[in-house]
Amino acid sequence: MNIILSIILALSPALPGDVPATAIWIGKGIDPIKAEKIKPGETVETVRLLMTPYDFVRLKTALEGATDLCTWAIDESVAECHKGLKQSESIAIHREERTQDILSAYEVRLDRTEKALMTSERYTEIMVYVSGGLAILAASTTALLVWRK
Repeated sequence: MNIILSIILALSPALPGDVPATAIWIGKGIDPIKAEKIKPGETVETVRLLMTPYDFVRLKTALEGATDLCTWAIDESVAECHKGLKQSESIAIHREERTQDILSAYEVRLDRTEKALMTSERYTEIMVYVSGGLAILAASTTALLVWRK
């Protein structure tokens, strides 16, 4: 009895018998994709996707003939994730290289700024002594002029 049921089940079509030729059956629990035949010059009330009969038959054959659409969808999703991972990894690696270049440039700028600051501090110290000396000279000259008279 089991052998007969197995043979009947193996020979039975995978598609339900009530799917019209203008619909694409994807699987159990999912409503079929229904097509509408539109003649040249005919207008539609909503936005629709237009496909030639040849392309529709190719799409219908591919979707209904595929035994494992879930595996295909998962494989495609994993491939996209893997591609995104590789792209993110590449960005991260190049970002590290760019960051190292930026750090090197900032180190050079810091060295130049520190040298300029040290030079400026030396000139400031010299100017303090020069201005102090000029102030003493001016005060003594003024005092000598005042005392001589």
